[in-house]
Amino acid sequence: MTSTTAVLEHLDPTQLTIDANVRADVRLDPEFLASIKQHGVLQPVVAHRTEAGVHVLYGQRRTLAAVETAQPTMPVYVVASLTEADRLVQQMVENDQRLALNDRDRTEAFHQLSLMGITAAQIAKKTGTKKTTVETALKVRANTTATEALTAGWTLEQSAALEEFSDEEATVKRLQHILEVQPEQFDHQVAYLRAERSTARLIAAATTEQEALGNTVVDGAGYGMPEHQHPHMLLRADGEKATKDDANAVVISTTYRNEVQVTAVIANFRDHGFTIREGLGMSPTAGQSGPMTDAQKEERRTVIQNNKKWDAATEVRQGWLTTLLGRKTPPKGWAQFTATTLANYGNSIARATAQKHELAASLAGVTDPDYRAYRALVEKPTTNPDKAVLAMMLAAHEADLSRESWRRPGPQAAYYLFQLEEWGYTLSEVESLITEHAMKDTKTAE
Repeated sequence: MTSTTAVLEHLDPTQLTIDANVRADVRLDPEFLASIKQHGVLQPVVAHRTEAGVHVLYGQRRTLAAVETAQPTMPVYVVASLTEADRLVQQMVENDQRLALNDRDRTEAFHQLSLMGITAAQIAKKTGTKKTTVETALKVRANTTATEALTAGWTLEQSAALEEFSDEEATVKRLQHILEVQPEQFDHQVAYLRAERSTARLIAAATTEQEALGNTVVDGAGYGMPEHQHPHMLLRADGEKATKDDANAVVISTTYRNEVQVTAVIANFRDHGFTIREGLGMSPTAGQSGPMTDAQKEERRTVIQNNKKWDAATEVRQGWLTTLLGRKTPPKGWAQFTATTLANYGNSIARATAQKHELAASLAGVTDPDYRAYRALVEKPTTNPDKAVLAMMLAAHEADLSRESWRRPGPQAAYYLFQLEEWGYTLSEVESLITEHAMKDTKTAE
């Protein structure tokens, strides 16, 4: 506090006023009110006196409870006035120590501080909060839909997702619905939608660029869209093999690393005198009616969608693992998990210890790790060696997972995901395909 003196007075709580408070929802629970009614206010509140009266700086709940239970007087430390910013910051610290502030309270406090001209970096420093958290809270508070969600009890992270997609009404409604009916899948859905939007933006930008160059952009070629073909599949009218120089269009796609890929193709090849080369797995008449049945098309759509969902699930899962490894102690049963992994999946361990140091260090929370990061982590005096070992075990299993894992479920992937689920991880729908397959096999064997 800025004052070095305080005078203890016993004042009528109904005569006290309360300044703007960081706690948006004052929780006067029955037990708290019963205690105040029986014993009165034992710990003095802190207030300052002005010409307008005595204003409470710290102790909103106790003051309101004293009024609610009709206490005749309550102890009050009267101090010199604090600046409004310092009052809010110190009140946040006090509240967090006594009754943890919820996300709504903390966001409102950050908002009030920002209105006073205090930057996010300064707020973070004053309150001991990560700058990114402060920035996220301020974004949420600036968005009506996200603020309403926060007020309704959504977490800051969940509300931030609404702010992130606030320009897409259908997506916002989808997220609201998911939180109502499948809250455990919310993080997976957000990661999937975020990846989908990122991909759409990349493709839109690349499409604009290609069209500006005078290129025709088509949605696909080959098996999925046989009226358009890749040059190596075709013969020119003179019987010579087609080359990229014959291309009259491009297909834009993204790799699993979300990198843009532009592929030259020959659109409507038959209209331009090209024919399918024999012996390449396609009929010479392909492209007239299309070789894919409706069932095949649906299967292809499912594969594409599940691959994208797998990528999103990997991001969520590995983020969860970093949180798991960030705890003070390893999860229950980690030693047995390590022993089982060593006994049954030695090849995975060998590959991980030789090639996956960066992944292990990343899971352990190292930012921007390189190939030396895991060794540095292990050699760091403050590193818990148990967690360092577990990080490598997890990296071994993670490295063996891929988009193929959900299509061809194996016992190792199932064992690993069952273990994560036991530790509290919520499987996504596409990850559940692996564990469901394992349970089905178990029942069949019985």
